[in-house]
Amino acid sequence: MKCVLVGVSTKNDRYDIEYSLDELTNLVSTLDIQVDKIFYQKLDKPNAKTYLGKGKLDEIKMYLLVNDINLVVFNDELTPSQLRNNQEILGVECIDRSYVILTIFEERCQTSMAKLELKLAKDYYMLPRCELLKQEESRIGGGGIVRGKGETTKELDRRHLMSEIISIQRKLKDLREKNKTQVLKRKEKGIPIVALVGYTNAGKSTTMNTILENTNNDKKVYAEDKVFATLSTSSRHVLYDKFEFILTDTVGFISKMPPYLINSFYSTLEEVKNADLIIHVVDSSTNYINEQIQVVMDTLYLIGASNVPMKFLLNKWDKTISEELLINGYEYIPYSNYTKLNLDKLLTSIKNEFDYIFSVKLLIPYKDGKTTSIMESIGKITKKEYRDNGVYIEGTIPKDKYYLVKTYDLDHIIN
Repeated sequence: MKCVLVGVSTKNDRYDIEYSLDELTNLVSTLDIQVDKIFYQKLDKPNAKTYLGKGKLDEIKMYLLVNDINLVVFNDELTPSQLRNNQEILGVECIDRSYVILTIFEERCQTSMAKLELKLAKDYYMLPRCELLKQEESRIGGGGIVRGKGETTKELDRRHLMSEIISIQRKLKDLREKNKTQVLKRKEKGIPIVALVGYTNAGKSTTMNTILENTNNDKKVYAEDKVFATLSTSSRHVLYDKFEFILTDTVGFISKMPPYLINSFYSTLEEVKNADLIIHVVDSSTNYINEQIQVVMDTLYLIGASNVPMKFLLNKWDKTISEELLINGYEYIPYSNYTKLNLDKLLTSIKNEFDYIFSVKLLIPYKDGKTTSIMESIGKITKKEYRDNGVYIEGTIPKDKYYLVKTYDLDHIIN
């Protein structure tokens, strides 16, 4: 399928129009839609009725007719009336950027939580547009992009959508309570949580797998070179140089992300908010590095995670456009998953952030009750077993107190 992209550039835009349209091109190509031509117009603000001016719409309509193209994708989220007016004027199917993102999410959702969150976001999008979409279903016979996957007339009914929204909210509330309990349990164990965040396709999941490979953890996460490859949170235990932490991979961010999508994925993003350290993975090979960094920083602010300590990881350094990149005010590490550049530096940097903690596996003889008491009073115990030859304890202890239990640390004895 072919389409044309349409955008508006205003003096108050936060994002460069060429960058934004280039990104939209990548998004629609993910849906196997080929971009035939791009149109954009400079305006003080988008036209309230048609988004574009009449002259530009006439130009687009002529191009569609001559080139037999039946789909137009707009670079912003259009109001229901703007969508309706453009479909009437252009005579073809029209969708907006938000719907493209929602459709990609729908294809990528894997977990039950992500599917519920996506369905909630999509219902919020559909709610003010349901009458328009029912009309479009009738006009195109159910064969276009707009109608979505399997939506029936009933599913596009406003009352049905409202009822479904309430039902999904209840289900998500229960799941979020369970997630919150899991996070609290992690916190109680005293194991630091490190969250990988970044722009979509910056290399978060690949970075996580590289860390897992090099810390003898074979429980890899899904990673692929495409936008929004990860839509759910994945957490793994990592042990590096006697330091234990939980590494979490999260959904990628993108410019002009629909606010209801961010709100719907709140439970997924809650992992970031509750982290002890954020590793902001940046694609250092892109020409739009500053724009992408700003999008991520803005999103972190929206979800209440802007106060979490952060380090920048300048990924894809083997392809970087400039070796003089500078991230003011933050520690940053040039890095490459391909060459393993500075992998040890990254892990050491994470460890040093929590240098006061040591992970231990102790086997304490029953006769040495004093050492057991020390571990119980100043350490964090995650596992305790009474064995034939003593008390087995897994947990963490402040680094400056490690010498008190070092004699019975199995890792120390083995090494």
